[in-house]
Amino acid sequence: MRYVIAILTFLALAFSPTGFQVSIINFNGSQSNDGILLRWSTTTEAGVARFVVEKKSQVDGEFTEVGTVAPKGAGSDYQFFDRYVYKTTSSTLFQYRIRVDAIDGSQPIYSQQLSVSYTYSASLSGVAKRTWGSIKAMFR
Repeated sequence: MRYVIAILTFLALAFSPTGFQVSIINFNGSQSNDGILLRWSTTTEAGVARFVVEKKSQVDGEFTEVGTVAPKGAGSDYQFFDRYVYKTTSSTLFQYRIRVDAIDGSQPIYSQQLSVSYTYSASLSGVAKRTWGSIKAMFR
């Protein structure tokens, strides 16, 4: 009888995996005027609760959560726009990674780290210049 119980236990484990799997490809980022745009794709995606975008700068030592993206299924493309970048005139290097949380509470899976350099341009736009000129004209 012990032999039969051992076989049934093995079959139950073999047919009830957690099902948490994800494969992230093409993880990249680019700077725009207002922040950093991150993009990635998945080839495999099962049991995913959410994608959590984490960031650290060359100043900060630990990754912090900056946003979440809902899963869409295997073979999907994703993007996240990070508006919370330091607006300094010098270049700042940011490190990003994607933490993938499981529906069943399994240990999260992390993507590779991605480095993106951000340089803020402090020049005034044409609209801002015209507005400033109008304000000055009011006080003449």
